[in-house]
Amino acid sequence: MRTDPGGKLQRGAKHGKSLVADMESSVTAVRMISGFLSGSTAPVLSGVPSSSAAADAVSALPQRMQNKAFELAGRSEALRQKKISDIDVDAIDQWVVEQYSARRTGRTSYPAVVMGSVSGAAFFLAAALGVPFLPQTTLVAVNDGDTDPDDPHQAMRRWAPAAQQIAANNPRVSVYHMHDPAQDRPMMKQTAFFRLKRAGLGPVYREFLRNSLAPEGHVITLENTRTWRVTQTGERSFFQFGCLGGMPEEEYVSGSQRLHDFLEAEGSAQRHWEAPAPTGRRPDGEWGFDPAFGTDLDELASGAGWRRRRLYQNEPQDASAFLAELYRDWYRRLGWEDNRLLAQTYTLLDPRATMATGSVPFWNRFHMQPSFDVLSEYLHTAQPYEEILISLFSNGVRSPGLVDLSQWEALAATHASTRGEVIGVNPETFPFDAGHPLRFQQALEAAGPHRDLPEPLTVAEVDAFARAYGIAVSAGSLPEHHDDVAGEGFRNPVSWVGD
Repeated sequence: MRTDPGGKLQRGAKHGKSLVADMESSVTAVRMISGFLSGSTAPVLSGVPSSSAAADAVSALPQRMQNKAFELAGRSEALRQKKISDIDVDAIDQWVVEQYSARRTGRTSYPAVVMGSVSGAAFFLAAALGVPFLPQTTLVAVNDGDTDPDDPHQAMRRWAPAAQQIAANNPRVSVYHMHDPAQDRPMMKQTAFFRLKRAGLGPVYREFLRNSLAPEGHVITLENTRTWRVTQTGERSFFQFGCLGGMPEEEYVSGSQRLHDFLEAEGSAQRHWEAPAPTGRRPDGEWGFDPAFGTDLDELASGAGWRRRRLYQNEPQDASAFLAELYRDWYRRLGWEDNRLLAQTYTLLDPRATMATGSVPFWNRFHMQPSFDVLSEYLHTAQPYEEILISLFSNGVRSPGLVDLSQWEALAATHASTRGEVIGVNPETFPFDAGHPLRFQQALEAAGPHRDLPEPLTVAEVDAFARAYGIAVSAGSLPEHHDDVAGEGFRNPVSWVGD
């Protein structure tokens, strides 16, 4: 076990950059917010500029080659197996805070910092406040060409030693080996995924807060309470089979006719999955919040005189309606129109283009039925929009629960009074549109005329809106949350928690 934190810090941001994956939700949030604060637009793939022409060229490739592109996308960012011992959460944290350095953003102090679970709030709340986002969880990918996606027992046995090694070398993280053959299937053919969930701030985040957060500033935690069944494989190492998406958690275990049909269509020898026996439930590997992180932060904030706020939700999309209405209220008070909704999916989003075009953001977790239902519910209750534009993510597989493009188009057209459509998507190839990361930002930029960005919101303004919206509570009156493991579609309340 490494015991020299100073030595870790010296390895620095360069090593951390080599460990993180562009395709990952938390890393995308860091890059997008860093770009926003520095006055630029960060491409969804670092170093690859947005280009409709390039996207169309990729989408014109034969289907077999596009499928291969998804498979290679994961491998291109994966570490070689012999580099597993180099995985260092402090180096990753150093890369994170470097994205908000004065060299990049021109700023040395912030009135607030957003931390914790990734969700739409990591993008759109942080952007509205004009402050950094520091993630609790980040992904590390490792090359793997030997694991059968439909044999979770084999996958767990194959990679448990690696998860144990990463956990032993990084004592303040829990390591989740994530295995989801429904949604990550193309990339899983050559890649294994490990999510590192921090149970404490660590030296890098602590130093950043002490140096960059203004006196009496606010620390806002994004807390997704969703848990998932896991199998413990070692001290602080876990195997998670499945993830939030189109299939309910229970369906990964019990099976279904649509899963049978999916596996048959994929050419699998299996017609259902034999999942390892769970040993308990833990915060979801990608989206869940480990409360130990918040406890550590509370102690630091109390001693430093910082104020605390918490956005408390169960699933990561639960607060999307609140954030959309926060932006509408903000735009109205600015004297702007608030009649265009930009529904943006997973990592295909752009806070700068959203705000510059005066568009209201609504974050979809994915392009699956649960996300479709949440957006549909919002549109049925919200004041009508003139325009509704939806960007969709392609993951290279027709997963159970996928909502067809025509249904998304119909949803937008039904609820928009003048213009409702899906943008940035090749309708001929979705959800196998390998060019979509290169196309969507230009589509967002063209959503409407541009204007200068407004001055950021203050935490006091968010407080006032949360009270008016009816979700402001004290820490002692948090609602109880229940995980929707069977896909019944019930909703848990969202809370904005004050000091």
